[in-house]
Amino acid sequence: MANEEEWGFLQPLENNAADPTTRLAYADWLEEHDRPYRAMVQRVQAGVSEARFKVRRASDGLFSEGGERHVQWSARGVEWERLSSVRAHLAAGSHNKLYGHNTPWADVEIVVFEVRVRPVGTLPFSFGEAVGRLRKRRKVVIVEPA
Repeated sequence: MANEEEWGFLQPLENNAADPTTRLAYADWLEEHDRPYRAMVQRVQAGVSEARFKVRRASDGLFSEGGERHVQWSARGVEWERLSSVRAHLAAGSHNKLYGHNTPWADVEIVVFEVRVRPVGTLPFSFGEAVGRLRKRRKVVIVEPA
């Protein structure tokens, strides 16, 4: 239940859900009040972050490589962009006693990563003409920065 201070963010967002400034201020407030997941959701909605999800084995911190049978585990693992995709992946194997036929379900957890969206530069490009097989095709020429 929201307190009076939190309503100070929620009401303006109700009136203008597209306002990134209020949304980011609310995300900071949520972070300060030990609600990092909700803060991440606000930053995602403001367009400054993206969420990524991985399935992790809690006992050793390794990540699932996906698949349904005999799941392999690694330091990197498979990354999903949507929580619904992780849910579908887990549901597909939920009829088995073990996740991936090798890990107790109680040892499986979903880890959420926040990826900040930050432009680091631009790549100039142009269209050039290329002659190939009796017809002209346009090709994109990308110039990488030095």
